Amino acid sequence: MKLILARHGETEFNRLRKFYGTADVDINDHGKEQAELLARKLDVLSPTLLVTTNLKRTTETLEPLRKMYPLTPSIILPDFAEKGFGKWEGLDADEIEERYPEEWEKWLAAPLTYTPPTVESFNNFQKRVGQGVQWLLEHTVEDDVVCVVAHLGTIRIIYQKLIDSYADFYSLNFPASCYSVIEIKNGIVQNTILNQ
Repeated sequence: MKLILARHGETEFNRLRKFYGTADVDINDHGKEQAELLARKLDVLSPTLLVTTNLKRTTETLEPLRKMYPLTPSIILPDFAEKGFGKWEGLDADEIEERYPEEWEKWLAAPLTYTPPTVESFNNFQKRVGQGVQWLLEHTVEDDVVCVVAHLGTIRIIYQKLIDSYADFYSLNFPASCYSVIEIKNGIVQNTILNQ
């Protein structure tokens, strides 16, 4: 299987550097341009399955490619949704620090182990995304070309799970309008191409 991973296009919350996790926001005009560019890049790979999360920024990003491949099956995989940030969603770092100073400081000191109230734990996020990866591996065949449009945190977890479990989560960069390919045969990664 070829697993193609792509990040959704820019949203206004991205541009304003707000936390948004599970907030269901649209891509903005720049995000739409990124989606068109991504579709042109992916066209040569001839996907056999299109996958988004249950958040519309991923379905909107995939739309130009879906128009190129109207007969290609498309599914929603909620396990690949971004990590939930609860009451922090829609706020930038300064606003969070002002409203929740103690929680913010604890999270900055240990973002992968400390879980503020209402925020999804990193451990739960890892498990959920891992379940999505396992589902895909179990429901695809070797010749499939699976295109997943998801979120930065989700793609980082998939990379850690399939490529390098020791990779620093926050150092992994997957820009919008680019894609990465992980080739898997018999459950083993054969080749990886990043950020094309």
